[in-house]
Amino acid sequence: MIAQIILSVLLVSVLFYAWAEYRRSPVVALLSLITTTAGLYFVWFPETSSQLADFVGIGRGADLILYTWACLSVLVVLNLHLKLRTQLELITVLTRSVALASAEPALMRDQNESAPAMGRLQKDDVRSLPVIAAPSASS
Repeated sequence: MIAQIILSVLLVSVLFYAWAEYRRSPVVALLSLITTTAGLYFVWFPETSSQLADFVGIGRGADLILYTWACLSVLVVLNLHLKLRTQLELITVLTRSVALASAEPALMRDQNESAPAMGRLQKDDVRSLPVIAAPSASS
């Protein structure tokens, strides 16, 4: 009886959390509500899980619950992995964009500072301009 009360309190807290998160992620919240409700039912009526386990060909109800929990855990881990992978790809694209966007103004600023203004260019200034060698074909 004590274990049923403790498990019920934990499952009811999950129910409240799922209900609160419904607006943010309706699919996850709905699946959490269904799973938690089934958990509460099996906590208070454990013989039903044994009957269901016999129906599907598993020896005990506890084994059925354990197998179901393992499958759901694998699905959750897979879902989290896919979301994390998507986030990493988005961070890579964003980092690339920021790097390119910040490099272009710096390149333009360096070019403007090193070259004299066209209106002030005099014949004598041509001698002071830096000589840029063309890249060789071997490099």
